[in-house]
Amino acid sequence: MKIHSKFRTLFLIRINFVYVIVDFICLSYFFGSFRTENYKETFGSLLFLALSLFFHINLIRSVYEITVTQKGIKRKTLASNKEDFIPYTSILKVETVRIQGSYTKAGQITTGYFESTVFLKDGTELLISPDHFENYREIIVAIRSKVMN
Repeated sequence: MKIHSKFRTLFLIRINFVYVIVDFICLSYFFGSFRTENYKETFGSLLFLALSLFFHINLIRSVYEITVTQKGIKRKTLASNKEDFIPYTSILKVETVRIQGSYTKAGQITTGYFESTVFLKDGTELLISPDHFENYREIIVAIRSKVMN
């Protein structure tokens, strides 16, 4: 039995959309600054482009996919393809927390959702959220069936 995580499409769009827009604006200012010979604008646009790329790369480095196997959990980082194996014996507990929904003056917008955190013996945590994965329930059920809380 192997369960591979499936990313939500909107999750991938959300983490990339803002950075692509900022990069596009920085590049348009960069190329536009050559026409006006405004070198302060050139430097500023390059600085903001570098900062945007730095934060975008850091964000993508924290995105991982999960594979639940018979012996443990494989966590593979999306950007570097670095793979970690977490045996079930190194898991202390799986804790599920309810995230409250959003409210406005008009009423409740969302009802909220559940998010699970896998606590490991070495002190690290693995967050599994339905915001990231389409098959969140399947992943959590498979992990909980192998781990005794």
